[in-house]
Amino acid sequence: MVKETKPFWYKRLPVLTSNPSAWSSHIAQHWNMDAFRPQDPMDSEDVCLALSHFMPELLPEYEALLSVSPNRPGEAQLLAMYNLPPFFSGCSNSISHRLGHPTLIRNYDFSLDGFSGVFRYEPLPDGGWIMGSAEGGWGYLDGLNHHGLAVAITFGGDFSVGNGFSIPLIVRYLLATSATVPEAVERLYSIPHRLAQNISLLDRKGRFSVVYTSPEGVSEADGLICCTNHQGQVQDSAHTEHRTVERFDHLFRMGGAVTPQDFFKDPLYHRKFSNHFGTLYTVEIDPVTESVHYHWPEGQQLRATPEAPEAEIRIPLFVN
Repeated sequence: MVKETKPFWYKRLPVLTSNPSAWSSHIAQHWNMDAFRPQDPMDSEDVCLALSHFMPELLPEYEALLSVSPNRPGEAQLLAMYNLPPFFSGCSNSISHRLGHPTLIRNYDFSLDGFSGVFRYEPLPDGGWIMGSAEGGWGYLDGLNHHGLAVAITFGGDFSVGNGFSIPLIVRYLLATSATVPEAVERLYSIPHRLAQNISLLDRKGRFSVVYTSPEGVSEADGLICCTNHQGQVQDSAHTEHRTVERFDHLFRMGGAVTPQDFFKDPLYHRKFSNHFGTLYTVEIDPVTESVHYHWPEGQQLRATPEAPEAEIRIPLFVN
């Protein structure tokens, strides 16, 4: 195995609409957005119309960010994350009962260079906040809001692509607008989804659910404790290469009796970074203590809270 060292940051950003220039600089520093830029861009008015129809609450932030973004072809579509080039990751999620109240624990599996390493806190205009793992500039892969709603994603296992929004913006939308699991589920039914994704939800009242989304539609598995990388029928490649059924069965049998350290073990932890399937971090999201706690196998930790200062940590990751 080869040891690679990857930096991770905890960043504190201002309210997006009050200082979009700070956000534009933040995005330029940590993301190569051109990697997601559409080759045949949509008309910017059509993009804005789609966002205003399906996620109108995000429109003020979107317009503020667009106003300070580079004037390049496809910029409006890029920021709206609508019909962008697809990307596929792995991941395993489970509810945990180890603390006496439910938390959401998950591994994020992807390539070393494919994840920015940014964990972020941002205040919202109404006095609330979002805190979680940032992706796509202003989107999120997982996170928590001030209401105590926790959200985390996994790839759904189907490589079909449709007209719709990419998951980092959808996660942002849920965290910006929803307080409970039922509210988040209702919103997921109203959005067109670009790719197949599994979305774990947990709220402060202890309700949890997994929502299966895809270009073909949305369905809910209310009370399901875990998800990996399939939705019912398993594609052969996903089964053999990424052991999605084995991981799901392992978590399901544990029935919530899991800790972050359990996610460092086989069959959940992976080092296939060259195949977009290495575990970059393990995170436990706790709606009760309002914390997002990141863990790594060598004992390093980073605990994000609304009050925590900015931080940087360098993590050794061993690559097969």
